[in-house]
Amino acid sequence: MDFIGYRSDALGAAVELVNTVTAAPAGRNGESAPPNQLREVLLAHGYLAGRAPASVEPTLRGWAHRLRTVFDAEDLDETAAAVNAVLADVVIGPHLTRHDDQSWHLHYSPPDAAVVDRVRSTTAFALAMLVSEYGMDRHGVCAADGCSRVFADTSRNAARRYCSPACANRSAVAAHRARQRSSR
Repeated sequence: MDFIGYRSDALGAAVELVNTVTAAPAGRNGESAPPNQLREVLLAHGYLAGRAPASVEPTLRGWAHRLRTVFDAEDLDETAAAVNAVLADVVIGPHLTRHDDQSWHLHYSPPDAAVVDRVRSTTAFALAMLVSEYGMDRHGVCAADGCSRVFADTSRNAARRYCSPACANRSAVAAHRARQRSSR
């Protein structure tokens, strides 16, 4: 599902940036992401981050923390306030552009914007579109015990509550075992 009609996967990038920066994977003990990992996230989601200098990493880390507020919000009013706050932090300058053998498409930031500014505007818009269309039903923090990763549900049935199939399976197994223990 494409929430903003952009050439990059802005919603996926928002989720992966937040998870890379704010949710410590098992075995890392809260250590920061390795150098250039955030640029790799951008490349994986269709951004032309190869043009970005290494100095983008601290800015992207800060942006990931700002985006996290949207996923952590507990009700729709708080979610809307968090989305409005991140939208207020971006420079908006929508325009049609064509580059790198791509057809004409919409950019949300000014033509001279750096990669980080484009990432900020598109991820903010993707979250705004998600919340404006679906409220709190399609995003949040993983429901698995002990997991702090976030998710955005782009499926047709909007039933996602976990960040990954691994967390969903682990939770299902734990619930099954708990039911077995209680029935004995």
